[in-house]
Amino acid sequence: MQSTRFVSIAFAVALPSLAAAQPEPPPAREGLELSVGLNGGEIQCESAGEFCNSFTEAGGANLAASYFFRPTLGIYLDLWAMSHRNGDFTFTHYVNTVGVKWRPAPILTLTGGVGAAHATLDYQGFISARATSDDGAAVLLAAALDVIRARRWSLAIEARAGVGFYGDDMNDDGEPDVVGRNLGLGATFNVFGF
Repeated sequence: MQSTRFVSIAFAVALPSLAAAQPEPPPAREGLELSVGLNGGEIQCESAGEFCNSFTEAGGANLAASYFFRPTLGIYLDLWAMSHRNGDFTFTHYVNTVGVKWRPAPILTLTGGVGAAHATLDYQGFISARATSDDGAAVLLAAALDVIRARRWSLAIEARAGVGFYGDDMNDDGEPDVVGRNLGLGATFNVFGF
């Protein structure tokens, strides 16, 4: 009987202290957010003249700055490049956009935006040379899922697709002459709460 009373008293004393020891939830993600990401995937190309209808494996990196007006809605600026190297040649496709970020759940962020794209081809052999495309219109769609969340940072797995649309002077059909695509899957590190 004494031991039962002792256990009851111990639980009565311990329960409030256990409740007080629970960590508080992380604060809402509002305000400025800075991100850096690394991804692997491919660059795809389609053209009216069929000179680039192919794809190639590529690696990429992106930098982004976002401002969330509330935990679920923000605006962003994103700079993304994916490159493929073959011998002395390096082909890089850039997709730079501004747009909207929507967070329907605290760990899920969806991104959509528009901007500009361009491509470069670098040669680093016995000489160095670079060819650069004209700028084209671009769109970006992405989805990120936080796998680690701390009070001021998170690590997310992110899938992204960026498309650049180039020219319409080959046959004047209202369609771009060349379409370049970046498709990537990787990790993004976010810092927030400034």
